[in-house]
Amino acid sequence: MGATVALGILALGGGARVAAARRQLTFARSDLVAARRAMATGDTAGANEALGTARERLTSAHDKAGQFPLGLISGVPVVGSPSRAIAGVADAGLEAVAAGRIMAEAIKGFPTSGTTAVSGEDLSAFHGAATRSLDALRTTEAHLNRAMRDLEGPSGALIPELSGPAKSVRKEIERGSGQLAGARRGLTTLADLSAPDADLRLLLLSQDSLELRPGGGYIGSFGVVHFFHGGVKLERYQESESLPDPSPPLEPPAALAPALPKAWGLSNVNWWPDFPTTAGAAREMFKRQAGMEVDGVIATTDYAIARMVGAVGPLQLPGYAQPVTEQGFAERILYEVELKQPRDVPRKKFLTELAGALFDHMFHLPAERLADLSRAVDRSASAGDFQVWFADPVRQSRIDGTVVDGRLPPPGGDFLMLVDANLSASKANLGLVKEASYRARRDSSGNWHGHLEIAVRNDAGASILNPYYNGFLRVYVPLGSRMKAPGAGQGAEAAADGRYQVFTQLLDIPAHGNQTVTFDYALPGSVEAGGTYHLTWLRQVGTPRDVLTADLGTRTYAVPSASRVLTVAKKRHQNPVRAFLERRWIVRRLGW
Repeated sequence: MGATVALGILALGGGARVAAARRQLTFARSDLVAARRAMATGDTAGANEALGTARERLTSAHDKAGQFPLGLISGVPVVGSPSRAIAGVADAGLEAVAAGRIMAEAIKGFPTSGTTAVSGEDLSAFHGAATRSLDALRTTEAHLNRAMRDLEGPSGALIPELSGPAKSVRKEIERGSGQLAGARRGLTTLADLSAPDADLRLLLLSQDSLELRPGGGYIGSFGVVHFFHGGVKLERYQESESLPDPSPPLEPPAALAPALPKAWGLSNVNWWPDFPTTAGAAREMFKRQAGMEVDGVIATTDYAIARMVGAVGPLQLPGYAQPVTEQGFAERILYEVELKQPRDVPRKKFLTELAGALFDHMFHLPAERLADLSRAVDRSASAGDFQVWFADPVRQSRIDGTVVDGRLPPPGGDFLMLVDANLSASKANLGLVKEASYRARRDSSGNWHGHLEIAVRNDAGASILNPYYNGFLRVYVPLGSRMKAPGAGQGAEAAADGRYQVFTQLLDIPAHGNQTVTFDYALPGSVEAGGTYHLTWLRQVGTPRDVLTADLGTRTYAVPSASRVLTVAKKRHQNPVRAFLERRWIVRRLGW
């Protein structure tokens, strides 16, 4: 009896040290967050500073776990669990710090960090940098795996005061592991493409978002990028209209067919927002039109090209007085291709010259400019303006789940995506803006309902490029959703590129006109799983000016213009009195 009382007194006496150690762990977790974010932007100095502070705090927490009286009771069941949990979390955090140090050093050597120049004829230095970086990441991964093992016990503790810090640190290490996995897959792809035995041709689709299509825009021109025996070059680049009709022809999608002036071809092949679906169709279409088999597809928009010009330019093209710059890029293209009189012959000569100059600069880039180009590509990938697909399943698996794969997410929870197609061959999207607001509510029976209102404005004046806007709007929603009362011009169909229900709406908007459409529909029970409602809202590529907001009762969320996706998880409201009593029951049951 006396021993039990003594242990209890020692445990109570260690309460202050436990609290102090928990504070150090909480601050250290914040430092790890700061380090991860700094590394994501290439700020290795800032990352190392945050990691240094985290190490000091984790060491302090570990020391407190071994000090009197916690050190005396650490081996005793139950009462010694706080000391063991704190030590375990601190050890895991120190492993994460070690991993972060290696990761920060590895980032400096990444081929995209600005330490290695690019030479299109010889990518051996680029390949070597990618291979060395992969070796460093494997060591980093080993540290993070040990950290996760250290957290297994503390994360499973029944007492929130012990499991809380462990779970928060574990969550941060999981995020770091995800960041590491993305870097590893990206570097593996770079090493593969620049390898001495590489031989891949990738079809390049240049999309014009001023003439919007589901995949990002009208494909006015295309190219073929050839990675061959440790080198790379732009093999061809020309306007899509120069291709012959496909042989044999492909049957166009039913909604697209009436708008086609001739046979369905490469220029309108991006009918699906799911990029692997579009890329597979583009590969087949190119084979039928050009007689060439390609190993993958890259799609860019005018936004992505503008950013790359900003990173490597300005570009001076032969025969054109003014250099090409990032600012005003879309308007410059519009003038040179559509408005200038007399027109160039061929009409898209400017685009061909631009592609040649841009790729020549990118494939012969000094080291100090490579980091700028890498950031431009990263921004474009986050916005969906740069997407990649490989025909080879192994190569594709390396980019699956990354921002460049362009794949629609698998079904689960609530989902929303506006997919618009300009069917009038105009450039009206230069002045077209959508303001969409979505509201999701649960009725008294527990069933979820969605209300979507979309106000579409054509802000530009009437012209040869904007006679009116003739659009075909599709709204992707969860499979099993049902429209309550379809409005004029509305319909419903199953998605061809994913397990989704699709609502459709015809748009007919004159210059300086507007149109508002609404969709009221019942949602399936799958939008809420385990008492938590999940929403994923995906932005269509090429629509950064669209304003997309979701009202979920207590808060309004917006889809960021700089990225494609908004994800929200909202737990069902729980009675606070009941939650308090449940917590008190756990505390009483454990004797705390």
